[in-house]
Amino acid sequence: MSQNVTGNAHRPHSSRSNWSASQHRALRKELLILRSEVERLELAAAAGEMRQAVTRFSWLKVFIPGLSGSKFSQSAKNLNASLGHLVNQYPMLSSLASLVLAKPVRSLLRASAGPALKWGTLGFAAWEVYRIWKQSRDERELDAHDD
Repeated sequence: MSQNVTGNAHRPHSSRSNWSASQHRALRKELLILRSEVERLELAAAAGEMRQAVTRFSWLKVFIPGLSGSKFSQSAKNLNASLGHLVNQYPMLSSLASLVLAKPVRSLLRASAGPALKWGTLGFAAWEVYRIWKQSRDERELDAHDD
């Protein structure tokens, strides 16, 4: 009761052995092209999810200059064009990007983003309190010297 390990139980083994080396290479090439296309589609879907998730943070336009307006849309088009060129030039980048944007990595990033955001916010608030305290102390010293 041995099973075919490759999962080709429905295909006779002899038909595959009649293929030439060039046919094997052509089949492998087609499979690799198909795989890269699937990975590009997964990358596009992940980018769409990321874009949709980031749209909730529209208040970032206040802090990041150039995020609003047509200048941003033009730079985004340029960025997409350059990323497309890089992916065409280096196909391994799309595989790496799909690995990075895969669900386990996204969930890990999402889990670590919460504490990082919390402590980053607390650190920023502490820095602002220190800066304001130092500024008021310096102003009091100047006022004391003027009197």
